[in-house]
Amino acid sequence: MNSYIKRDPNGFTLLELILVLVMMGLIAGLTLPFVVSTLDRIKLQSEVRQISSAIQFTRSEAISRKTLFIFNVDIDKSQYWLAIPKQEEVTQSKPIDETVQIMDYQRADETLTEGTFKILFYPRGNSSGGTIRFKSIDDKDEENIYAVTIDPITGKPKIEHLEK
Repeated sequence: MNSYIKRDPNGFTLLELILVLVMMGLIAGLTLPFVVSTLDRIKLQSEVRQISSAIQFTRSEAISRKTLFIFNVDIDKSQYWLAIPKQEEVTQSKPIDETVQIMDYQRADETLTEGTFKILFYPRGNSSGGTIRFKSIDDKDEENIYAVTIDPITGKPKIEHLEK
């Protein structure tokens, strides 16, 4: 007896379908961690740019209003706000994205890893300066670290990607 199986030239066998699904699963499994880490890096970059813009805004306001402005950051609560001491005016605090962590704040004489710190901006544009370092919460190896460095003479913030 001839065991010839007639095949439809337009169809696929079950084995072919299973092989394609297994290959798709392998490809998805290999690329998913890369996509997730890329999304975390993009969120980190975006948040660092936003904080740098807030620092630049604080400097600009100090110059234009000709008064001292303070950029406050609470490392523990992951938030920041602006204050004008002369007018006793404080802006609403802005939370930092939950996927972003402030590693530390460095000044010439100290490094803070907890609590709050202040960066003073004077009417001439200069500041107390310092460096704020950020990383992604999920970045255990600390491969993607960004630093916002505030020049004490010009008061301008500069973003740097720190390589490990």
